[in-house]
Amino acid sequence: MTPRLCKLSSHSTTTKNHYGWHNINSLAAFPSTMGNAKSVGSDQEEAIVQCDTSAGPITMHFYRSWSPHGYDRATTLFEKGYFDHSHFFRVVDHFLVQFGIGYTTDKELKTFSQSTILDDPKRPELLPFKEGMMSFAGSGPNSRSSQMFIAYDRAGGLGQSPWETPFGKVTSGLENVKNFYKGYGDMPPWGKGPQQGPIHNRGASYIESDFPLLDKFETCSVQRMNQSGAGVIKDVNVIKQSGAEVIKDANVVKNVAAEIKKANVVNKAETKEEVPSFPFTTLLILSSIVLSVLLGLGYMRNKKKKKYNKTT
Repeated sequence: MTPRLCKLSSHSTTTKNHYGWHNINSLAAFPSTMGNAKSVGSDQEEAIVQCDTSAGPITMHFYRSWSPHGYDRATTLFEKGYFDHSHFFRVVDHFLVQFGIGYTTDKELKTFSQSTILDDPKRPELLPFKEGMMSFAGSGPNSRSSQMFIAYDRAGGLGQSPWETPFGKVTSGLENVKNFYKGYGDMPPWGKGPQQGPIHNRGASYIESDFPLLDKFETCSVQRMNQSGAGVIKDVNVIKQSGAEVIKDANVVKNVAAEIKKANVVNKAETKEEVPSFPFTTLLILSSIVLSVLLGLGYMRNKKKKKYNKTT
């Protein structure tokens, strides 16, 4: 039987059954100082998360409309770099990839990652889980904190537990996700993979010494967007500045075009002035000279004709 998705926290009293670890105590004892209160994000907000991993780059698309609480927590953790250099510690062929135990030394970020969030309403229209879809791991109602999973092709049975509301999906690099090392199998007793307790207690050294072939995140970047038409809203000032630059460039183009047009007019005027009009008085003088020559020739010709007639 395929084990259910679950998580274990080093800060919780736990019991164990054949499905995995289940918390008895909530992580709510670790209040967040990093925005774990009611979110003010737009339901239309989305985020593009691009990550380098040891198996190659992947791109994820998160949707706040799918899971508002889950979206806010996931996006913030990626923005804060919580997952950077952390391992995909549970990779089960055809089932899922689980991650989310970070190695941060930032006490505030660590406390934030361990605090829990409320469950979001179920989204039956998004089920069954398709390959590449993402959700939180959990251990009971309102238990989501930092652990997440990416579904493989036979994870369609997931999505029934309160914490398994999808918040996003892998949109690029899914082949890299499918190539994550799977040789260790699931966690005990279903496989020989790492246990979560030692990851919490020993950090990366436990994985690197006992499970050196597991893949991991390198670094990630996040771009928040608002699909209502506002565009990217993470760097509003940059966008405003870019817009101003575009307007400035457009004005420069307009000014250049005006200068070119003005120069063309000037060139035409100069060309016109370079061909001076023929003076009217000069024309009269030349006409008089031509007329005098013609009259003179006529007079001489008539005189010569009279002389010839007189001789004959």
